[in-house]
Amino acid sequence: MLACQSISCSNQSYSQKSGNFAANFAVRVAGCLFAASLIAVTSTPAHAQEWICGPDFGSAKIDVANIDWAGARGGDLPVMPVRMARFDAVDALMTAAQADVLWRLADIAFVPEFENAALVAMKGTANTITGLVAYGQNPDFAGRHVADMQDNAGGLWQEKLLEQGFVILLPEGDRPIDTLIKAEQSAMTQQAGLWATSQNPAYHYAGSSGLAGDLPDAAQAIGRFAVIDGILERIEDREWRSYLNFGANWRDDFTVMIDRDRRDAIAATGQHMEDWIGRKIRVRGLIEDRGGPYLELANPASLCVEQSVGQP
Repeated sequence: MLACQSISCSNQSYSQKSGNFAANFAVRVAGCLFAASLIAVTSTPAHAQEWICGPDFGSAKIDVANIDWAGARGGDLPVMPVRMARFDAVDALMTAAQADVLWRLADIAFVPEFENAALVAMKGTANTITGLVAYGQNPDFAGRHVADMQDNAGGLWQEKLLEQGFVILLPEGDRPIDTLIKAEQSAMTQQAGLWATSQNPAYHYAGSSGLAGDLPDAAQAIGRFAVIDGILERIEDREWRSYLNFGANWRDDFTVMIDRDRRDAIAATGQHMEDWIGRKIRVRGLIEDRGGPYLELANPASLCVEQSVGQP
């Protein structure tokens, strides 16, 4: 039996999955203060494409279905077929087996505009969830433990929510995320939920003029958490960091900064960033104003490179 317990207004309500994401902005929803940030995305790819992201740089063709999740994530707790005893929130889940432990779904974040829709969807599918796989023993900033929740076919609850456009992908570690990336891309392609072109503020932006189309310019994302696509034009390497530039003038075009440690982590997977020049890059994070829209990459999993299907 799975229940969902709300972290109340008196304790401060959180609807996001990570401290970094939750700390960015505050949005008042239904009389409570929800920590929130606003992300972005909306267009359809011109041809069949797939993304390879940080955790998968070394093995683009990982078969997530065949991964030993329990071994990879630190243990599992079986959950019996569920019945909702209480379901007040999307972000603090309880199981009958451990009613004193709070859980949250890994690698996704809920946004205020779609929390109610996500709640309805979760109520409707909760009885299909039959397994829980935990990531570790330490709770997050709100006392919740990170977990995957799976149906009896091994499908992730997060994947279903991403496919409907009710949540945003927010990678938290170095776990494979290709299945989640595909689910989110499906929602973007269908312009479902928060990826609809009518959504305001937008959740997807263009980091270079060649991708403008229906996407708003990345300059409009300054001050919020955003998903940005851009064609990489050049890279400037320095001793302590590298700058990925997406326009002719770095002083006002979109720029991504990657520090030396993360640059070395990417290189260790066998990726050469100079090979990305001329290709579409997708990044997500807090957009700053450094003469133009600027993102400091916090996690290699938040950077993806587009590949044509069949491309080695």
